[in-house]
Amino acid sequence: MSIDKISQIFEKAALENRKALNEYEVYEIFSILGLPLPEYLYQSANGFRAEEFASLVFEKIKTEKIVLKIVSHKTLHKTETGGVKILFRDKSAIEKATREFISSFDSLDGLLACAFLEHSPFALGEELLLGARKDDAFGPILTIGPGGTNSEGLAKALNRESGIKVDAIENIFNRKSHEDFLSASWILNYCFGKVRGSKKIVDIGELIRWTEAFSYLMKNFNDYCGSKWAIDEIEVNPLCAYKGRFYALDGVLRFSKASGKKRIPPTMNALTSIIKPKTVGVVGVSEKKMNMARIILNNVAKAGFPKEKIYVIKDSVEEIDGIKCYKNLAQVPEKIDLYVVAVPSEQVPQVLLDASESAKVNGVVLISGGMGEKSGSENIAEKVNSLIFSAREKNPDFALSGGNSLGIVLNESKVNTLFIPEYKMEHPLGSNIHMSPTAFVSQSGAFVISALSKMTKLKPLYSITVGNQQDVTVVDYASRLVSENIKNLLIYIEGFKYLDGLNFLRVIEKARASGINVLVYKAGRTSVGQKAVMGHTASIAGDYPVTRALMEKAGALVCEDFDEFCDLTFLFSYFGDLKIKNRNVFFISNAGFESAGMADSISKSNAVVLNKDVEEKMRKTLKNHKLDSIVDVKNPMDVTPMCSDAALEELISAALSCDDIGSAVISMVPLTAAMHTLPKSDKWPDDMENKSFLKKLSLINYPKKPVIFCVASGDLYNSYCDLAIAEGFVVFRSSDRAVRMLEKFMDYSISH
Repeated sequence: MSIDKISQIFEKAALENRKALNEYEVYEIFSILGLPLPEYLYQSANGFRAEEFASLVFEKIKTEKIVLKIVSHKTLHKTETGGVKILFRDKSAIEKATREFISSFDSLDGLLACAFLEHSPFALGEELLLGARKDDAFGPILTIGPGGTNSEGLAKALNRESGIKVDAIENIFNRKSHEDFLSASWILNYCFGKVRGSKKIVDIGELIRWTEAFSYLMKNFNDYCGSKWAIDEIEVNPLCAYKGRFYALDGVLRFSKASGKKRIPPTMNALTSIIKPKTVGVVGVSEKKMNMARIILNNVAKAGFPKEKIYVIKDSVEEIDGIKCYKNLAQVPEKIDLYVVAVPSEQVPQVLLDASESAKVNGVVLISGGMGEKSGSENIAEKVNSLIFSAREKNPDFALSGGNSLGIVLNESKVNTLFIPEYKMEHPLGSNIHMSPTAFVSQSGAFVISALSKMTKLKPLYSITVGNQQDVTVVDYASRLVSENIKNLLIYIEGFKYLDGLNFLRVIEKARASGINVLVYKAGRTSVGQKAVMGHTASIAGDYPVTRALMEKAGALVCEDFDEFCDLTFLFSYFGDLKIKNRNVFFISNAGFESAGMADSISKSNAVVLNKDVEEKMRKTLKNHKLDSIVDVKNPMDVTPMCSDAALEELISAALSCDDIGSAVISMVPLTAAMHTLPKSDKWPDDMENKSFLKKLSLINYPKKPVIFCVASGDLYNSYCDLAIAEGFVVFRSSDRAVRMLEKFMDYSISH
């Protein structure tokens, strides 16, 4: 079998204490798999005779030119070290070059002579880079891009933003088809003659032959398939197009002994206990001061969770804040679904041991930090991990969320375990009639409260902070939540546990198939960023460009920065359940610079020409309000500071009633005297609560379309923004950013 033959090659290399194969050994693997190779001849460095080798090469390889290469597992990039020579087929020249190589390189495995395949290395599509590597988060990754000596420079020039040095990326275990993968590559359009003026060099089947072989290798030689050996990386550069086929002109392969490691995720029952608890327990509550656990206890009770179903584990008092205390878990009359642990880190192992021995706890939310994420705390983390496994032996549905969790808010279950005092922020409790059902899962608790404190009207059904993912991960929660009745899944993640990235891709695809929007912010994008998140959560950050490409291909909307995540969260939370029919937007403002700014920001949306009926309605409105002499009906529309609330309400209503209009951006500079933009007061004539067009155009009962309202002014108009949000508008303070975010929202909603 080919698997056995390939394993023998790894075995031989390992006996020589090698972790990389030489090019000849890679060629042998390709030969076993029946892949096209140039005619080649190898001679080991042991007992090497230059004259004899030159004669054999001359006899076997008949092409006009011959490529002579050093073979060394220590020198993988031969071109840069002068280890490649292209010679005319001349016996004396071959012998001379052979002697020069032998005298110039100390660590040779041998020499390799190959037929020179005539092609144009600078013609797009004639040289490719095909590679695969293992990834702890995503499993085997397959990549393809421009090849040859210029591949890195060309890829860098074409992918400056992402930094990806390949053209297409996919996860081998999450592939739909080879054709689907290859269709994402621009360079292959030149291979297949799909670019104007180009000719077909090869058929797609020739390349599928190679991608199937690489997939076969990665599936059969990895850490978790039962093989003794795992391929860390394999690459062919270049893969050369020659006479209708692809040939490997080089080969690199690094390998290691398969680790056999695996991660056992929590059960769905365990996750259900955490996100839909019927009982809540708290340990660490002080009867003398308002410590972290006591804040949590009060927040759970104030959220509306039944007090008789809250259990405080405290052996010194009978009651705290009206909640009965129990000396230990054995005395608790029923199983605890959600057990909040907020004790000093050194006490955590004993608390978890008690929970394990009692077999009365399903889900633990571990607030305590200092277990693995801080240098010197590794021993505590190891103890916690051991206790998790032992607890599962007694109760398979045991799971731990945290440590270093900031808590969770579950609006349907009326649970709030945040340890943030109420006076510090408006907790995301209750509901908002304008919001589509949303779940917010974040590895960073501070990110959740920071984002929601900026958007106080957002009330997700689930706000979950995960912390350092010691057991339950962000992806575990996401996999459970996609079975709930949600429309939006918001994810902040710093790192993936073993194969969690692969699981996340499947969760994203499942979510999109169910009509759930998935927004992601991935932290740890740079080497400095990776060190930062390692210090925070002790999770692996991973390779961001690859991670982003895979998540986007699966169907996620990956956000560029924190502001974009918050802006898009606002848009999707309000409009995520709407059917976006088209990219036609109506733009209206009372300021010329706003109209110009909106127009300048348009990229993919259309400032559609208004139909005749709508145009006629607007003309009548302008005439009735004596604006027809200074305002034209157009899109974007500048109604000038003379436009009143009444006129605005009529103009916008006319636009939104038009089937051709899919959404609107309304940007008003509120300093105009013609509009009611301040609360009622004896100091001014404004009465925005009763006379603003926002009240009359309220989106509460309006046929829903995405409508963004912009207020390009200072803090004096914060109450004006609050009124707009209360009436169902998504509010921005900058119209050009509003247009860009609306386009991203529409692009995702329509294309997916």
